[in-house]
Amino acid sequence: MKAAVWLGDNHVEVKEVPMPEIGDEEALLKVRAAGVCATDYHIISGKLKIGKTPNIQGHEICGEVVKINSKRKDIPIGQRCVVATSIGCGHCDYCREGKQYICNDSSEIGYYPHNGGYAEYVKVPVEAIVPISDKVSDKAGAILESTVCPTESLMRIGIPFAGSVVVAGTGPAGLAFIMVAKLMGAGKIIVLVRDEKSTVRAFKYGATHVVNIKNENAIQEVLDITNGKKADVVIEATGAKPMIEMMPDYVKKGGNIILYGIPGDDEQIVFPVKKMIVEEISVHGAVGNTKAWYPLVKMIESGALDLEQLVTHEFNLEDINKAFDLYRNHDKTLIKAIIKF
Repeated sequence: MKAAVWLGDNHVEVKEVPMPEIGDEEALLKVRAAGVCATDYHIISGKLKIGKTPNIQGHEICGEVVKINSKRKDIPIGQRCVVATSIGCGHCDYCREGKQYICNDSSEIGYYPHNGGYAEYVKVPVEAIVPISDKVSDKAGAILESTVCPTESLMRIGIPFAGSVVVAGTGPAGLAFIMVAKLMGAGKIIVLVRDEKSTVRAFKYGATHVVNIKNENAIQEVLDITNGKKADVVIEATGAKPMIEMMPDYVKKGGNIILYGIPGDDEQIVFPVKKMIVEEISVHGAVGNTKAWYPLVKMIESGALDLEQLVTHEFNLEDINKAFDLYRNHDKTLIKAIIKF
């Protein structure tokens, strides 16, 4: 079969590789489409030191079951699916709580030593299979994984009915937060922007208001929009140190901050600890995705959530390096790219 194999920094080569062999409670999927994640680019370019070569990346997978070795009878040959890629040990406290993504022995399909979806076929644990109907397109399925973590964190923390949300970031994650917050009943979705491109994008995907953080009165603008309270939930989805540090300025007393964007390893984030104590501000990390897969599939199947609109670029496997070039060149038109099979 053909696969895009990561061989070294900025070296990904499409070549013939052996077909995966499945063991007990594993399935072989024919990949129908795979999302291209910025994290994959950062790994193959050497910016993130995760795993080692050779490896087949790709953790955003939409596929079809072509072979299965399992006692389960509810996953037939031909079943279309997406893949819940986090793998835990299965028996520790974290795994028993459904949090295998923070298991001390956690791993993920698409990261070494597991091969991923930038290939014609991929093997996965049967428990990772999330069935989808024809109402979920290959295109939507290919990027569903990138939306799961934002969805899970909002499910976990909640939004008051008709409450207010501030979102920093208009990349794929920021837009996912905006879209899901709207579905969860947020009344005011305020997106922090820096330029006209971000403003247009924010409104297109569901923002009710935008605030340019370059303005000296940005915090007052949020106060005016929220009738003097600031936001119930504030979400940081850029990973930029200055943006992370300003999040406590936008959240109300007793409110919640969700940190999703990851800063550099050497960056020290400064938070106003006294303010956060006396105002009872809660801060939540967001890396998990276990509980959101099936609710998210249902939202797409019902027509409530249109993920396809996030896909801006499509490539064949042979052209996968063109997809990575979009990240390398900081292409302003990119939201999500997919590889079609």
